[in-house]
Amino acid sequence: MPRPSILVVDDDKDICVEIISALTNLGFECSWQAEFDSRLATGQTNADVIVLDLSMPNKDGFQVIEALAGAEQPPQLIVASGREDRIIRAAVRSAQAAGLTVLGSLSKPYAIASLAALVESHHFSTGEVNTPPEALIEALDGGAGLERHIRTAFQSKRRLSDGAITGYEALLRMRLDDRPVSPESIFAPAGDLSLQLAITGAVLNDAARFAAMLKARGTPVPVAVNCSPAILCASEFLAMAIDAVGCWKLQPSALMFEITEHETIHSFGVLTAAACRLAMRNFGVSIDDFGRGTTSLERLFDLPVCEVKIDKDIFWRCIEGSAPLSLLKEVTSYCRERSIQSTIEGIETRSHLKHALAVGADCGQGFFWDFPVVPD
Repeated sequence: MPRPSILVVDDDKDICVEIISALTNLGFECSWQAEFDSRLATGQTNADVIVLDLSMPNKDGFQVIEALAGAEQPPQLIVASGREDRIIRAAVRSAQAAGLTVLGSLSKPYAIASLAALVESHHFSTGEVNTPPEALIEALDGGAGLERHIRTAFQSKRRLSDGAITGYEALLRMRLDDRPVSPESIFAPAGDLSLQLAITGAVLNDAARFAAMLKARGTPVPVAVNCSPAILCASEFLAMAIDAVGCWKLQPSALMFEITEHETIHSFGVLTAAACRLAMRNFGVSIDDFGRGTTSLERLFDLPVCEVKIDKDIFWRCIEGSAPLSLLKEVTSYCRERSIQSTIEGIETRSHLKHALAVGADCGQGFFWDFPVVPD
């Protein structure tokens, strides 16, 4: 698969020369410009990805975003600026509202490796299909063709106090005819459960293989797999989990299952029983995207969870002042009293890290440290 072409829009020559040199050495086709010119003004650029600084001599980044939104095939965007966090986040939201795909944001100064990792994610973000194409469903029916159409990326979880890796999350990536397919369209509540189980089984095997690699390297940490309540409660799922750790000669504690918070839980009792069966065998159980779905603090009394992951949007709203920080402190305090690890998602800047530490969270996950990577 060819690597994307990159256009860096930034008036800082020294930074641009360094970026172009480093990315070219990594095999990317790169160019840069220091001003808002006719190509940007009309959205006519051949670049696959634009790395955009929000401050330029003649125009600002918001005007570039507006111009790019009018392009027939707009490039993807990385906002990499020296502006304060709230301005960077506002630019990201503006681009997303205009229909642009934003691969992520970086606050200057940033590591070239972080930029390269974001650019690499281009292949799993281009023109995402929200409704699963019939061809993909047919190709994946009964688990056929999984290796051709799905990959599993991994992103670290970090201890906030020192940045040490405490675990990884396995993240599904799906493609058809070189176009990514949104996992949420496949894992919708009304979706085909047998297909969902087949895909989850493939990700579960990849996660166990990755955990075995970590163990062999002498750096064992739990690897988490996302599971909807429907998947977790399926009669076949427990056997799938046991088979995965058996195949790769792992202890069950090497795997964790993050219960996604995107759908209504129709039978909390059934979910609790399924989670307890996993916990009894020493698999880890986590609540993903806490605050976004239906699970309340009271309900956590019934779930045998070892981790609560606080949703990125909730975290960002709290630090921007549209929701009280006391909300996060209440959750982290609740977790600490019950020996449950609290993990905050969406940590992308040093300011985010400071806020996460201030509210008493244990761990974090986000672009501040690394990006999801598909291993060789």
